[in-house]
Amino acid sequence: MQAELVYIDAVLPQGAFARDTVSLLQLEWFEVNKKRLTRATTTGQTLLMELEKGREWCSGDGLFHEGKLIATIAIKPTLTICFNPVNTVQAADFSYYLGNRHLPLFMETDRAMYRVPYDGRLYEQLLAKFQSQVQLEDGILLSENLVKRLIKKSRNENEL
Repeated sequence: MQAELVYIDAVLPQGAFARDTVSLLQLEWFEVNKKRLTRATTTGQTLLMELEKGREWCSGDGLFHEGKLIATIAIKPTLTICFNPVNTVQAADFSYYLGNRHLPLFMETDRAMYRVPYDGRLYEQLLAKFQSQVQLEDGILLSENLVKRLIKKSRNENEL
């Protein structure tokens, strides 16, 4: 028996709606820019979602069908390489190792820690160079913590 497909006709950011107990729709960190998704919620309901131009899926977004909250988005934790630099020189050195791999670099500003999606060869190289400053840890990679985005935001704030 095939489940009925529910079309999501509105997406509201976290805080813009009353949060009821609803099911979760879990996405991987790399799926936040996908334009069209068909996924099942934690309760088994299948949703069809289309992303508006210039937007991305965010953790906590409310997914609505005909004015009713159906689910909220949650980004799944993933295995990451974590790095705690002692100074800016080490941070730059760490970034150099990432440059040719074109991996996204995330930063947790409250912990002054960098995160990168797990890559086996990179982990071995970083562990050999930085030893105890490199760890493997499950973490949630949110696009608002991308270093590229944080730098852009910082530049825009300085222009004001």
